Amino acid sequence: MNIPEKEFRIKTEVVYSLKSHDIPLSLLTFRDQLDLQNVQNDADKKLELILVDHHTLASEDVALKPSVVTIVDHRPLDPAWSWPDVLLNVEIVGSCATLVARNGLQKNPDMLDRQLSSLLRGPILIDTYNMSAEAGRTTATDVNVLNALEQLGGLTSDRTETFQKIMHAKADVSELTLEELMIKDLKVTSGIPLVGFSLLAENFLARENAKEVVEKFANERNCNVVVLIGQNVSEERVSRDIAIFSKLPMYFYNNTFQHNQLANDIIQALTESTEPSLNLELIKEIREEKYSLRLYKQGNVTVTRKQILPIVQKTVLLHRNEKA
Repeated sequence: MNIPEKEFRIKTEVVYSLKSHDIPLSLLTFRDQLDLQNVQNDADKKLELILVDHHTLASEDVALKPSVVTIVDHRPLDPAWSWPDVLLNVEIVGSCATLVARNGLQKNPDMLDRQLSSLLRGPILIDTYNMSAEAGRTTATDVNVLNALEQLGGLTSDRTETFQKIMHAKADVSELTLEELMIKDLKVTSGIPLVGFSLLAENFLARENAKEVVEKFANERNCNVVVLIGQNVSEERVSRDIAIFSKLPMYFYNNTFQHNQLANDIIQALTESTEPSLNLELIKEIREEKYSLRLYKQGNVTVTRKQILPIVQKTVLLHRNEKA
């Protein structure tokens, strides 16, 4: 797993899925248990990497790019990343697990026994919100692959029941600290953290010391803006909200409150976006001496973080170009 071992505990739905499929956790290998750079540099070894569910490398992994042989992803390719001589399995579908499963169905369907078919079925149901039309993420490929998995694996358990069990495990953050919640579902683009929650951002921020935790999180990562993306799924209904936390470049100047310009640019881009339209409604604005925070209800619940991320990324690049 491409995470440090200490972060495994925050992947509550992954822990649940592996245990419920009788997969011993002792079989897992974590990123901090091997040095891929050393393997790549070893003349007696050949390193081949397959990127799954992403197609860019973190700054600390850029040197590993020559070892990437295949990319499996379900989001549009970042034009800033060129992948010559790499096998691209990239298609806009609801779940990356759909592409992984389709690959297995095409190359070796006999390996898709009950256990593996069920293991792949879970993330497809989660990513498409149980194939919900309201969520707007399901494609014909997702439908076809899910049907094939259920047939090959002899899966007769109710989809909704399976979906609800995994969502319950994912949402069960009762044992996690606020700090762990901040990194449970974290993506970073152009230096801007996009923190995903399985609860509404409004509910997270209402917890004791939550704003201080966000401020500490920003300070530790040396970033001035943090985007909090919340969601709540109940009875197949989806609610979403977004909060933009910004540290102030200066506190007060001539008795005038100073805004973080990058944060303002991101807010403007999100609120004015038309493709997709998030339909944001300002719910709350908090102004403190060291930071400000704006909370928005997201009216268009079909828009996910995967679609929000490129908006933020483009805005940051434009902001930096203007400053240059």
